[in-house]
Amino acid sequence: MADEWCTIESDPGVFTQLCEEIGVKGVQFEEIYSLGPEAFADLEAEKIYGLIFLFKWQREADPRPTLDASELGIFFAQQVIHNACATQAILSALLNAEKLDVGPNLTSFKEFTVGLDPQMKGLAISNSEPIRKAHNSFRQQSSFEIVHDKDEKGDAFHFVCYICHEGKVYELDGLKAGPVFIADVPAGTNWADKAREELQRRIEAYTQKATEAAAEGAAELRFNLMAIVANRLHEAEQEIARARFLRHRAHISLVSRDEEVELLDEVDDDDAPADIPSFEDLLEKEIPAIKTIVEDCTKKISELTPIVEAEQKKRQKWMKENSLRQAPLALCAMRHLARKGQLVAALEKGKEVHQKRVAEKQAASASA
Repeated sequence: MADEWCTIESDPGVFTQLCEEIGVKGVQFEEIYSLGPEAFADLEAEKIYGLIFLFKWQREADPRPTLDASELGIFFAQQVIHNACATQAILSALLNAEKLDVGPNLTSFKEFTVGLDPQMKGLAISNSEPIRKAHNSFRQQSSFEIVHDKDEKGDAFHFVCYICHEGKVYELDGLKAGPVFIADVPAGTNWADKAREELQRRIEAYTQKATEAAAEGAAELRFNLMAIVANRLHEAEQEIARARFLRHRAHISLVSRDEEVELLDEVDDDDAPADIPSFEDLLEKEIPAIKTIVEDCTKKISELTPIVEAEQKKRQKWMKENSLRQAPLALCAMRHLARKGQLVAALEKGKEVHQKRVAEKQAASASA
């Protein structure tokens, strides 16, 4: 079963496109480079859907108790696919995210698995063709995934996720029996800061153990942290569109009052969002107030345009890198056969089938 899932690279561009191919359009992944108080200062708490943490895995006892996910109303799946622990951590975050449209594939999957226990949920993930197909399209040899065959140093790597559910932070690790409670989230605070404090504790513990086990200066620590956040490009484009529709209506309102203005926005007013002021609402305002609306909209568009350009550039870079990473399905199939010692036999059989078809075509042509 694990051989049917290729290992993939831990990368924000890979994970973002992976989600899009599964059908989740409203998220992106951002690497977090610091665990200081400023780590999540630029991110809105309600738009952080989960944290994905990569670390060197070691088999050791964890005294922290696990909870019953069904009693908490949390989606939790035990890991039954070794090569897919990154994808499983991502799914654990997405399927517990409130106010996030996860698309038809994951919506159907969550409904199908609602009554299953954690192990059966894990098996359901392993048998989900849309998830497996999206995952396998990012095959990468040198990836940080926990695998049967460890590297030369015996190292293996694992992913877990952190979520906020009903004002509490939980750690979801598919190798455990259930969620682990981390902390309550005080009102008005960013839940990710509580997860950050737990990560600091874990890293300090790993550092101490690694230092004690290795010669001085020889300890090697490798961690990676990503936040699943709202799609910044989509949000910025929507805000710009909203500002253009509002500025257009404000300009029309000024024209109707014999004010000279330059119509800057070629938009179809029928497509305007329902929550922006109507023409009737604007007619009730004085001319100076309308001009202020125009100025505010123009300012907002100017502020958001560089964000759109930067996000577009980032996605172009991701697409270019992913095009080099993504392997054809046939390559994954060949790798699967090679692991089972069946590749040569499959190639020979394929040659025989091809030669037979060629002979049949030649015979058909000769008889005609």
